[in-house]
Amino acid sequence: MSTAPPVAPVAFGRYTLLERLALGGMAEVFRARISSSHGFEKVLVIKRILPHLAADPNFVAMFIDEAKLTAQLTHPKIVQILDFGDVEGQYFTALEYVEGFDALALLRTAAQKKVHLPKNLAIFIVNEVLEALDYAHNARDMEGKPMQIVHRDISPSNIFISKRGDVKLGDFGIAHAQSRESKTQAGTLKGKYGYMSPEQVVGRPIDARSDLFAVGVVLAELLTGRRLFTAANDLDVLLKVRDARLDRLDKYGADLSPALDRIVRRALKKDPAERHQSASELHDDLADYLFSTGQRVGPSDLRAFSGTLFGTNPEASAKPSAAARRPADPGAARVKNAAPAAPPPASPLGPASTTLVSAATLDAATASGPLPAFESGGDAASAVGEEPWPADDSAERSSARGFTPVSKPGESLPHKAPTRPKGTGKTGTPSDVGRFVSGAPKRPPDSAGDVNVITPMRFFCDLALAGETGLLHFELGEVQKEIFLVGGAPESVSSSHLGERFGEYLVGRGILGPPELELALSMLPHYNGKLGDTLVALGMLRPLDVFRLLSEQVRDRVIDVFAWTEGTFAFYRGVTNQQDNFPLGLDTFEILGAGVLSLSAELLEQRFAPLVDFRAVATGRDRLQPEAFKIGPTPREVLEMLDGQQTLRSWLDQFGDPEERLTFLRSLYLLVETDLAELD
Repeated sequence: MSTAPPVAPVAFGRYTLLERLALGGMAEVFRARISSSHGFEKVLVIKRILPHLAADPNFVAMFIDEAKLTAQLTHPKIVQILDFGDVEGQYFTALEYVEGFDALALLRTAAQKKVHLPKNLAIFIVNEVLEALDYAHNARDMEGKPMQIVHRDISPSNIFISKRGDVKLGDFGIAHAQSRESKTQAGTLKGKYGYMSPEQVVGRPIDARSDLFAVGVVLAELLTGRRLFTAANDLDVLLKVRDARLDRLDKYGADLSPALDRIVRRALKKDPAERHQSASELHDDLADYLFSTGQRVGPSDLRAFSGTLFGTNPEASAKPSAAARRPADPGAARVKNAAPAAPPPASPLGPASTTLVSAATLDAATASGPLPAFESGGDAASAVGEEPWPADDSAERSSARGFTPVSKPGESLPHKAPTRPKGTGKTGTPSDVGRFVSGAPKRPPDSAGDVNVITPMRFFCDLALAGETGLLHFELGEVQKEIFLVGGAPESVSSSHLGERFGEYLVGRGILGPPELELALSMLPHYNGKLGDTLVALGMLRPLDVFRLLSEQVRDRVIDVFAWTEGTFAFYRGVTNQQDNFPLGLDTFEILGAGVLSLSAELLEQRFAPLVDFRAVATGRDRLQPEAFKIGPTPREVLEMLDGQQTLRSWLDQFGDPEERLTFLRSLYLLVETDLAELD
């Protein structure tokens, strides 16, 4: 039971708070009791959001919306929300009380006692969770409309196992609210990064398949008894998740049968399209595996195993697991001008209990420290494949077919001496393109030219399709930009423009104030000169924020070049950035799609003006699929319309609405620049 000192129960509205079970950055959780006439009494859980969040109207609105939404989920394998309200401004939810332990306690205790969880029990636990998810993912509201719920926070600490061996999935409401939180303590999600999906890490839209990746992580950990994604710091964990690196599964899952290994690895595919497409599909795959091996398992088997693991008191399992949690660093630096969240209030019920019997576990700051036997470490860098750039002496194509010449497979881009922009008073040569932010290469470029002859978007696409690694240098007047490519994808961007440095980028977006940036820059020497690491260490940004903002900044720098109509470019094959950079893993073709959406109507009209009497036609080349640009179905629809029978002028005459005309021009421009279409 609880290690807290005995205290008198505390009234909270119509409930009596008996014991505080846990405290985190977003809420505190209590074991509570509700009583009525004739001796009626029921034990449940009260989750109460902390005062600094209760004062935030945006968070409260989200909390209310999610409580209303998830209250409609009625399933025996989902922890039920029983009530919602506020007591003198203190918002709470009342939840079903699950007397037992969570899957995190199960893993920790098994690790401490050097007991391996039987594989059939691991599959049983996961399949129970999948039944809950299948219901939630397909749930409809009272009007019969799909609710499109995604849990977003699947982890061992949110999977509850009763003394009877029943398995329930909890924490639907607050998990959804976390994805839209406005003001929370820095590091609130610390520890849960290892259970995110790759698309969740990079901030892309997520759907039910994101939950299935998290289920795959839990399954791998239950089967191996080891953390799947772990590293010395959170940024490295995020890298491993983003790249879906399964080296620890390779190491610790060697005893998995080929059939089971195949199921686990499919659930953990980086691309959602390659995973199981529904919870029921993954559930059936695992059920078929158990059937093929002649195994039958149920709650009684889980109850018997937990009885031998915990003895007669499963609740005691939380005591060693709570002690094993990673404590907050009391010596962490605080930002003088930052506005950290208010500290959690002292509870009238005394210190938090170590008992983990409630269905309402908190955010990751409370609920997911390291398992004792779970190791950390590992290299965060990811290798990217590299393909040779085609070399040939073929002539340029006629520019009448598009805005710039294109290299076909087996052709090289024109090696043209670049001309400096007008007004600079200088001319360039292939070996003297201009100044370099990162230091000039000691040899001529492999390809060079003018932006008004070969557009940045065209050249960037060709380098990506060839899987090139090297330095792509752009120069316009006093501005230089250097894009370092690895396997055709941008890994880092250097710029001579001070406003494009990461610190100024954060200030410009209002994420940091100038005093905070000044403090962080002064502390750089203590953190290997890395601003991202410094901001995390000082508590200014969460690791996930740094990860996403770095990616967004590099993406924005590349997109900016696509609008250049003057300037020069040069590519130096094999030249790499000598500075230690954070590998971003950006999607080159998604950047192309976002880039074309940033182009103005004026620029596009100017580009197309000389070509309005040419016929637009699909080239039939399968360099890539229009869906790769990730901007919806329009590029595919436009491509299928281009039969070569109409001129561009006749196409444009069909669009009276300026927005429709702009959408068509953007799609056509993208298709032409990537050689999927041409103007002939």
